[in-house]
Amino acid sequence: MAGEPEVLYAQRIHFTATAAATLVTLEEGTVEAPATELDGISECTTATAVDSVDTNYFGSDGFKRNAATLRGLTLNVSGHRIKDNAAQDLMETHMLSGQVGYLHVITDEDATAGQRGKRYAVKVMSFDDGGPSSDVNKLTVSLTGQGAPVKV
Repeated sequence: MAGEPEVLYAQRIHFTATAAATLVTLEEGTVEAPATELDGISECTTATAVDSVDTNYFGSDGFKRNAATLRGLTLNVSGHRIKDNAAQDLMETHMLSGQVGYLHVITDEDATAGQRGKRYAVKVMSFDDGGPSSDVNKLTVSLTGQGAPVKV
């Protein structure tokens, strides 16, 4: 019998400046220790692609083959732009500076270490907010992975 479909659900999504930063939820955030949790996010997708090069060998049948080389990650985060959300503001700052940041996707915050979710080292490639003047401010952020994801 086939397995059950996996539910796509992230309990919390955080953005931090360093990999070892303490994750602070919206409920725990203060002026001294602002929340690292992204507020207003309704979608977070991850795409992995593999680069390849054409190969051939002496005495081949005349058809090319290819070899996988490097894997790349692209992540997209979207939802609503929330005024004064420190994590969203940090993403915008990282887009302007070109610094590497860290996206933490927590799927089970009660699980043991290594099973809670994944942390991605990322560069923010685009940070788009706006929309019709009669609607809420929408947010779409595109991130490019900077190495392999780490289980947290």
